[in-house]
Amino acid sequence: MVKVAQIQSSMLGDMSPEEFLSDYWQKKPLLIRGGFADDPALITPEELAGYSLDDDIESRLIQHNANQQRWQLSHGPLEESAFEDLGDANWTLLVQSLDYFHPPLQELIKACNFLPRWRLDDIMVSFATENGGVGPHLDKYDVFLVQGQGQRRWRVGYQGQKVSTINPHPQIAQVEPFEATIDVIVNPGDVLYIPPNTPHWGVSVDNSITYSIGFRAPNIGSILDSVLNSASLEFDSLWQDGGKLKKYHAFGALHSEMPDWALGELKTLLNRRELLIAAGKTVTDLKYPEMLDTVDLPKSQELSEIALTEGIHLNPLARIAYFEHEQALLTFINGVYFQFPKGLEGAFQKLNQKHQLSKSDLEELPRLPLGEFLTHGIALGALSLNRQAS
Repeated sequence: MVKVAQIQSSMLGDMSPEEFLSDYWQKKPLLIRGGFADDPALITPEELAGYSLDDDIESRLIQHNANQQRWQLSHGPLEESAFEDLGDANWTLLVQSLDYFHPPLQELIKACNFLPRWRLDDIMVSFATENGGVGPHLDKYDVFLVQGQGQRRWRVGYQGQKVSTINPHPQIAQVEPFEATIDVIVNPGDVLYIPPNTPHWGVSVDNSITYSIGFRAPNIGSILDSVLNSASLEFDSLWQDGGKLKKYHAFGALHSEMPDWALGELKTLLNRRELLIAAGKTVTDLKYPEMLDTVDLPKSQELSEIALTEGIHLNPLARIAYFEHEQALLTFINGVYFQFPKGLEGAFQKLNQKHQLSKSDLEELPRLPLGEFLTHGIALGALSLNRQAS
């Protein structure tokens, strides 16, 4: 049963968001004792095992022998029989992106409101028996490890620490044991923040559950892919020899000015606006957009009129973000781009922080762009009427 009352508005304890972002975010690990009052109890081991049987959900079962010299990995979907002979120790089950499939986990998203929603990647849940774990390893992303039931021992190094990589199994990446700057046993409700490229090693003390809230950062490849797929750009300009071609080029030599020409063409095409749009689409794109209930435009227009009298609610999985650019708001809803005039910034900000807009909130906003925003937000499953969300 979900103990919603224990899911606080922030999991930083007594620390202010400003202090955390200034001193710890992407810099050094942090242990927050009692970040939550107790075990959030958002999922049971039995429910987790059930999800690992699903074809559409990514899961892994990792086992190792007592001296950790031999590792086994099974990818989901698993069979029920996979759990029959595992024993009481030395294994862990990990299920990815469960916030899309198990709504109670979305409560943890609200506790991360000191960070941009578009930064959130997913919530992975792991169940481990005594001495279970995935071994010492590195991640390329930021992660908050929220301890649920049971206890785990965590050893954590420092960011950029030189460690040797090993592969005890072809599909399991680990690092050699390292010098730890944090060596603790975490209890239900404790939170451990790990920055990118920081070695860490968790070993379960007893049967335990850990919620891993991962945060992504956009990479240049994804942004370039978005640019290349833009319908508004035409990548069809051709190289012109322009008197540059010489006889020796017939022997295979390429013209040295060709890269400069290509770079110049890209600079002409990739203006700031196009890059803003590509970046916005990339960071708000959803891993499983089909998990949101979309609505056709005629129906969403009808619902947007009702929303003006009842208020609106943000789906915890949705991503809404914007750039201010040339007196306009380049707005992105679940990876889809829209342009609105200035005046809706307050609505976007409040949705990201409070997750809803009341009737009085909506009455303070310009009616025309608001109606268009509500229509598209409802159509994409990002917004729903307050009565639907209750």
